[in-house]
Amino acid sequence: MVTHDELLQALRAWIAEGRGRPVDIARELGLPSSRVSEMLNGRRKIQQREMPILARMLGLDASPTSNVRKIKRIGQVPAGELRQALAETTDSVEVSSELPSGVFALEVDGESMNLVAPFGADVIVDPNDKHLFAGDFYVLSDRQGAFTFKLFAQDPARLVPLSDDPAHAVITLGAEPIDIVGRVVSVQLGAGTLRRLGRQITER
Repeated sequence: MVTHDELLQALRAWIAEGRGRPVDIARELGLPSSRVSEMLNGRRKIQQREMPILARMLGLDASPTSNVRKIKRIGQVPAGELRQALAETTDSVEVSSELPSGVFALEVDGESMNLVAPFGADVIVDPNDKHLFAGDFYVLSDRQGAFTFKLFAQDPARLVPLSDDPAHAVITLGAEPIDIVGRVVSVQLGAGTLRRLGRQITER
């Protein structure tokens, strides 16, 4: 739930960036413009009934029953051969609040899974779900700390790419130990990824 001070700071930034005017706030709240000026100057506190109205206006979450929450994007994962790519980051991603607790996001780096998760998409990983089931997607690592994102298949156990590029090969399991980072429970495409996909499709 957004706090009073966070809301006030966001409100001031919203006006400073030219995205709205005090008169718009006054109209939304049904207040005289003078009251809004007092609010922005810190001489009047934002009232409890006004907070959810302003939060919706600014695109913030003021409701404890919101259907989204923020999770951490902890780095990138290759959608190709096993290689090192995880890196710390301060980025965050909004996901459905119905996803399991403890999930985190990894940005896809590569095209070997581009039929389900193109380059730049976010895969949402549940580190508490490490049971391998054929037909599910996983992030895995070897003992050297190299990572990959793939579909798991059985008979024989293998990691399968899903790509429109036939150069990406199946990785057969068993020769070396593999650690399961977690099951991929969701894939998200940002606006930039969607635009890039659109350009790729229209240029074919």
